[in-house]
Amino acid sequence: MNNNIKVAFVQKINEAEFETETIWCERNGENFVVDNIPFVAKRISLGDTIKAEYDEDDKMYYFDDFVKISGNSTIRIFLYDDNKIESTREWLNKNDCESEVLLVRSIVAVNIPQKVYYPVIRDFLEEGEKKGNWVYEESCLEHEY
Repeated sequence: MNNNIKVAFVQKINEAEFETETIWCERNGENFVVDNIPFVAKRISLGDTIKAEYDEDDKMYYFDDFVKISGNSTIRIFLYDDNKIESTREWLNKNDCESEVLLVRSIVAVNIPQKVYYPVIRDFLEEGEKKGNWVYEESCLEHEY
């Protein structure tokens, strides 16, 4: 039996506009554990345990509430040059951070595990921003610095 379910996260963009991201989650009893790095949804990270409500009309689960926070952080890097994606991901990987790419929007979504020392990652992100390679967003920051 497959325990993976897509859960929809609805994100308000502005007063009258919303964007929905569906994220793979693994069923854990009545709850779900986030199994992807979010590209759009904010305040959510890989490994977070959540509640989701099933909508009969849409035939889909929707995010409802948090059960347990993983302690991981999610960062999004918006690159100006797609040729820098692989080298950026290689550096992150060497520093124990997983990443996923949304090429159509030149976004690298990064999971920073709880055990990783965030100031090293932040320095790398700040340096890339100063060089004009990207801008970044701390969409779910659980690390202290």
